[in-house]
Amino acid sequence: MPLKDKIYYSSIWILLWLINYIWWFISTISFIVEIIIYWSIFFIFYIIYKKIKKDENYLNYKDYLILFIKKISLSFLIIIILLWVFWYYQNIISPAKMPQFTITNWKKVVVFQAMSHIWTQNFYNQIKNEIIKYKKEWYVYFFEWVKPWTKQNSKKFNKAIWIKFDKNLYKNFSKLYWVVNQDNSIFLWLVNNKDFNVDLTIDEIIKLYNKKIDKLDKNEIKKQLPKNIIDINSQIIDALSKLNPKQLEVIRFFNKAMLNVILKNQIIQNTIMKNFTNKTLFDVILTQRNKNIVKNIENSKYKKIFITYWLLHFNWVLNLLKKDDQNWKITKIKYFYPIR
Repeated sequence: MPLKDKIYYSSIWILLWLINYIWWFISTISFIVEIIIYWSIFFIFYIIYKKIKKDENYLNYKDYLILFIKKISLSFLIIIILLWVFWYYQNIISPAKMPQFTITNWKKVVVFQAMSHIWTQNFYNQIKNEIIKYKKEWYVYFFEWVKPWTKQNSKKFNKAIWIKFDKNLYKNFSKLYWVVNQDNSIFLWLVNNKDFNVDLTIDEIIKLYNKKIDKLDKNEIKKQLPKNIIDINSQIIDALSKLNPKQLEVIRFFNKAMLNVILKNQIIQNTIMKNFTNKTLFDVILTQRNKNIVKNIENSKYKKIFITYWLLHFNWVLNLLKKDDQNWKITKIKYFYPIR
């Protein structure tokens, strides 16, 4: 058998094995039936084309079927291999890095550890060890964690953000990404009790948001508010219930690769920020919380501070600090791998 045919037939068996492995036997049969249907459609167009060209030299239905299956199988396999190589590179060879910035104005030292609410447990354990290390060097701990809020403002926040936001949201998201949701309790009461929440409450966010909304015209407000609130939790649970363990494994590997791509690409991050549906709310969530962090740093009696906060806040926080004191500068950057 020629090498070319060996490659074709091998691709057919590998593709069928992959489909059977991930989607099981019924899906394999379904795939074969779909191939035959598409072959029939393409064969009809093939014959019509030959007739129009008045070309009598054309393949019969059997030979065309064999050629069609060979080409389709090889094409699918090449696409799968390329995707897998891309995912493997992003997740294993070159995963995204999460920075830890050390900044100072020569009066105070702040270690700003960039965070997100869903990463690997190994990453969170590393950050826990960092907090222990710095606290032993007489640092205090400032952390991001939205404080309790009223039921009324919770509903207003959900409407503003278009999503039903509750305590299970990050937990359910983490199931789709092969990671865990952040448990902030593991960072507290380490070495000493000098832990300070420097975040805003939903009540405070909604109060600031309402002030901004009052200044907008009605048409602009309508654009930023949805007709219906999306229940992401229910959608995720429903999606997970339809996946078998092997399908979930593939989805998670793909999702992790996408997380790594977004984290490594500032252009993508900026695009996401610019296209955030409710720009007024996003401005409050980002800008007002930045101001609150800066106020806590500047007014704190402590000279050494370790902070865990969302990555997007750092540049804004540093610029705000510099606005009040030009001596603030980055003295050290250390990296962790949150999704490796």
